[in-house]
Amino acid sequence: MKQAQNKFLSASIVTLLVLAGSAVAMLWLPEKISVDAYKSAFVALDAYRTTHPEENPRYLAVVDFTKPSFIKRLALIDLKTGEEFFYRVAHGKNSGELFASWFSDTSESNMSSLGLYKVLETYSGDHGKAMRLEGLEPSVNSNAFSRDIVLHSAEYVSLRYIFINLLTLNGPRIGRSNGCFVVSPHAIDEVVQKLNHGAFLYAWADSK
Repeated sequence: MKQAQNKFLSASIVTLLVLAGSAVAMLWLPEKISVDAYKSAFVALDAYRTTHPEENPRYLAVVDFTKPSFIKRLALIDLKTGEEFFYRVAHGKNSGELFASWFSDTSESNMSSLGLYKVLETYSGDHGKAMRLEGLEPSVNSNAFSRDIVLHSAEYVSLRYIFINLLTLNGPRIGRSNGCFVVSPHAIDEVVQKLNHGAFLYAWADSK
């Protein structure tokens, strides 16, 4: 009986090590978001600019919520040069664990919202440097400003946090927010610098 238990324990440890190794390897997958995410983002931005021709953004940020949170699933696109920059970004804690699967524009839902946002002013808040967002799609994200949904940084968006979650068997995920778009403290200055002049952000999933 004891021998069988030891074999089971050994097999379980090996399985966990294999899974952990696979998860770690996935952290270095090529930086890429879905083609559908890009298409949907540009359709939304073009539609908005049709009625707001004065808008001429240099940058568009696209968040692909179909990707797991350990992936750099925020693509920041230079609309002038086509250059792209990728970052990890957290989703709302009630939207899911490793993946964001549920979305809401309701106050205190602690969920992420989808759709097109205009990036507003930069300010200094509880999490340091942050950017306010205006949701541009009624019933999808139009309560973003009143919900205080912003872009900010936090320590839980990091490789360190991913490894801690692996060791505690919570899966290779970063931390989660109350609905805000949260990037790494190491990335916030670069992200703010690029989004600081009339940029837009688009959050995408398979369906709204």
